Amino acid sequence: MFANVLVETDKLSKEEWLKWRKRGIGGSDVASLLGISKWKSEIELWLDKTNQTNEPPVENEAMTWGTIMEPIIRNHFAEVTGKTVVELKAMLQHPKYPFMLADVDGVTVDDEGNPAILEIKTASEYKRNEWEEDVPAYYQTQIQHYLCVTGIRKAYCAVLIGGNSFKIYEIEADDEIQSMLIAVEKNFWNKVQNMIRPEMDGSDAAKNLLDSLYRGGVAEQIVMPEEAIEYVDAYIEACAEEDSAKAKKQEASNCIKEIMGDYDKAICLGHSISWKPVSTERLDTKALKEQEPEIYAKYAKTTVARRFTLK
Repeated sequence: MFANVLVETDKLSKEEWLKWRKRGIGGSDVASLLGISKWKSEIELWLDKTNQTNEPPVENEAMTWGTIMEPIIRNHFAEVTGKTVVELKAMLQHPKYPFMLADVDGVTVDDEGNPAILEIKTASEYKRNEWEEDVPAYYQTQIQHYLCVTGIRKAYCAVLIGGNSFKIYEIEADDEIQSMLIAVEKNFWNKVQNMIRPEMDGSDAAKNLLDSLYRGGVAEQIVMPEEAIEYVDAYIEACAEEDSAKAKKQEASNCIKEIMGDYDKAICLGHSISWKPVSTERLDTKALKEQEPEIYAKYAKTTVARRFTLK
């Protein structure tokens, strides 16, 4: 392993650790730069690295349980494989690209005795299908980042799914992917150092960021600048394409349903088709409000969100 030790982490508080993380790009940041993160956009990551976010990151229940389960999964991996695992309590730094940082969950060995990284994950039951054949892409890029920083050629990913299913995946270092990651991360870090704001993207993470940053309430109408014209045109064009695709999809499904008739299931060229009766129960809120207004008022919940329209 040729990585430098940026800082020992065993005695760092959470706040201190987060400050050190802002000195570079960590493995969990990579998916945001590639636009495949479900949780954070590139712009949000840039705001964080340039100290333009006031609120500290919120640790949800899944993250808390992931931390609790980490030593248990690490020990179980050692028991199942017979391999020794060393917990590395340090933030590592690439010797050539110092903005590339790594906090690995453990270091072990492969079957030939060479160093290997251990990455530990937990996944809920509803994400089981994402792990059926391989490690999800957003975690694969994280692990390739760690392999690049350390110079190690192999990693094991140990995951506990649904609290009762344990799997181990092997990931080999991929030089092509790592070259791509170096280029992407180098470009992003240049934006951080020179305060160049990344372009807005179309990810759900970016949408959530905008919803949290801008709450609305200013009634005055503004005239959009010329730069907005291309986005308005793109939106209108996308809506037309969406409507066309929706109509084609509906036409195709109607034709398939006509051929199936009363059959619930069908197969065509290896594709399984299902058109089964499904019973659902929904609360009749209108009737509840009319017949039991006090109960309705007691449990009614008002939410506020900004609705975007373009006509």
